[in-house]
Amino acid sequence: MALNKEQFVQNIIAIQDEMIRSEDYESGKRIYAEKLALAIESYLLTATIQITGTSNQGPFTGTGKIE
Repeated sequence: MALNKEQFVQNIIAIQDEMIRSEDYESGKRIYAEKLALAIESYLLTATIQITGTSNQGPFTGTGKIE
């Protein structure tokens, strides 16, 4: 399952940079949590899944995408 780690790291760095400039700590916590959740979701959506196995019909392979 290949994930785009570099994009994820850059998103986290951007969030940290934005939060450092935040003046309201309490509202900043909520904004940080929402942006972090979005970054994690985006990271997971970069994955593709390859499936290999067997069934009573014989071997099979497939590729899927997380949506």
